[in-house]
Amino acid sequence: MQRTSFPFVAIVHDDASTDGTKEIIMEYAQKYPEKIHPIIQKENQFSKGFEEPIRIKLELCRKTKYVACCEGDDYWTDPYKLQKQFDFMESHSDYSACFHQAYIHYENSDKEDELCGKIENRDYTGIELYSQENRPATASFFFKSDVYDSIVYKSFLKEKLIFADIPLFLSCAHEGKVRGMSDIMSVYRKHSMGLTNTFNSGSNRMLRFANDQLKLYKIFGEEYKKECIKIYVIEYINYFFMNMNKGHLQINSLIKVIFRYPTTSLKFLYERWKIHKSQLKAHNFG
Repeated sequence: MQRTSFPFVAIVHDDASTDGTKEIIMEYAQKYPEKIHPIIQKENQFSKGFEEPIRIKLELCRKTKYVACCEGDDYWTDPYKLQKQFDFMESHSDYSACFHQAYIHYENSDKEDELCGKIENRDYTGIELYSQENRPATASFFFKSDVYDSIVYKSFLKEKLIFADIPLFLSCAHEGKVRGMSDIMSVYRKHSMGLTNTFNSGSNRMLRFANDQLKLYKIFGEEYKKECIKIYVIEYINYFFMNMNKGHLQINSLIKVIFRYPTTSLKFLYERWKIHKSQLKAHNFG
């Protein structure tokens, strides 16, 4: 659906899926051979490690001037999305990236769609991009491909963090200015089989996600330390309450985070406890 004044290629990576996706991709590749570049795996690469699909993507994306993300469960809604972002980047050489507003759609829930934070027409700092209040939808990001060759992004690859979107945002902020756009041009779908939810389905992944937050400020600088600690603490506290709701008391996780960061932990523990009490009250009332 994208209408542009410039040529673009859609690199579509199918990681050995078994639901007929490969056949659909190949059908489109045959119909639009100049636009669709399929990468079809015979063996699942994600199971070998989170960094393997990233490596495959980097090899091809380095050949272009710009990269626009669109994860498999998200989608773009504006036919001029790429053109708008391309025009901005071409006329602002000191910017490394831009992103836009998006809707969050809850696939397996009665919860209504909502905006993905409050994205305004202005520049954003790395701290703002990292904060949970302003974090962009990945499918809204449009950036210079040479960010992949930056020292900070290469440092992230060496660390083998469990997530890739946040380091990408911070790498862009490190290499140049980043612009937000208020136009709503994509949808971020949340559903039970999404990667974010699978983090919360297993303790190892959830705790690794929390622990990896503390590695970020060592890569991107001390100015991120306070926010990294905050998110680390929140993730551990959420893990504790999530397991408590399931009837499992993960007290060790709570002791660990309180002992390490007592002031921050007690603050967010109190806030999370108030939420927990209100949920119990609502449940008992119901």
